[in-house]
Amino acid sequence: MRAGLASGFLTKEEIINWADKIITKDKEPDIFFIDLALSSSKSTGDVLHYINEYLGFEKTTIDGRPLLGLIYKEYKNERMNLEKTVTTIFRLKFEAIFNDREEAFIYSIDDLYDCAKNNIYGTIEDVQRELEKFLGFYKDYTIHNFEHWQDLNKKVDFELEEDYQIHLQQSEIHKRQLAKNNNKAWWKFWKK
Repeated sequence: MRAGLASGFLTKEEIINWADKIITKDKEPDIFFIDLALSSSKSTGDVLHYINEYLGFEKTTIDGRPLLGLIYKEYKNERMNLEKTVTTIFRLKFEAIFNDREEAFIYSIDDLYDCAKNNIYGTIEDVQRELEKFLGFYKDYTIHNFEHWQDLNKKVDFELEEDYQIHLQQSEIHKRQLAKNNNKAWWKFWKK
């Protein structure tokens, strides 16, 4: 929530509504959520400062998946263009917690975007497809369904593993084709 508010993906009002939801569900809500729910007269900066003080960290480590869900919605609703989305997820990699496969995806998308933008390799459409596939894993995360995040994490882990296995299979096929071509006698290349 802190990172979403700080980055502008969430508004102060959304944070207050989130705190209200927790208060209504919990029999004995933490004072933190009560204070957040009552902070409508405070500035966004004051709310952010309060969250940081409560957490007790100068720099907190956060789960990146819910933020990717927010980014997905911003991108799909065209409130973020491709360049801003790629830049945002790349920067988020340094602020949030991701597993190795997620980090590899983020680096791959960033690299693919740079190559396509500079006409080195690939196209912008390739970047869009990869970005939409990656962010699509997180489309079900919202600030209002935090109680389901654990189940969503299992689903995303499965989808990431499945995607990884597909890439491994494609890589093996590509390696075999290269090895087959490299094993041809040199004079057979001239016969084409």
